[in-house]
Amino acid sequence: MKGAQLELEIDAKLENLSVIADFIATVMRQIGTEKEVFEVQTAVDEACTNIIQHAYAGKGGVIGISCELQDNDIVITITDKGMPFDPGSVPPPDLEADLNHRGVGGLGVYLMRKLMDDVSYDFDAEKGNKLTMRKMLSGMRRES
Repeated sequence: MKGAQLELEIDAKLENLSVIADFIATVMRQIGTEKEVFEVQTAVDEACTNIIQHAYAGKGGVIGISCELQDNDIVITITDKGMPFDPGSVPPPDLEADLNHRGVGGLGVYLMRKLMDDVSYDFDAEKGNKLTMRKMLSGMRRES
């Protein structure tokens, strides 16, 4: 995958989350450990689920995903044209609160931040939402 940028464009539907997971696994298994594959898959799944349910409010649209290896980092860029949402505006969840007093959901952004080394968001009125997540790969497999 070195130097290549792999892309997927897919309808924003919950039933396509497995296709997205397979795409991420295929990319990550070339360059990362199984733990890293799982962590990146989980972060991307959370991001895409939020896009489907919140940005597009279940009404459909398109999600673009690109994966690029930059030195020892995998950079995942996810784009959509749904409603803008800044994950930086989400406060960390209270993980100590009694389960009966916690709201449903709210862990997606937290998981993205925990599993990835950097999470950034951009909105452009014409281009839409752009979520960029970066993870340093410890088990980087070298291509000869």
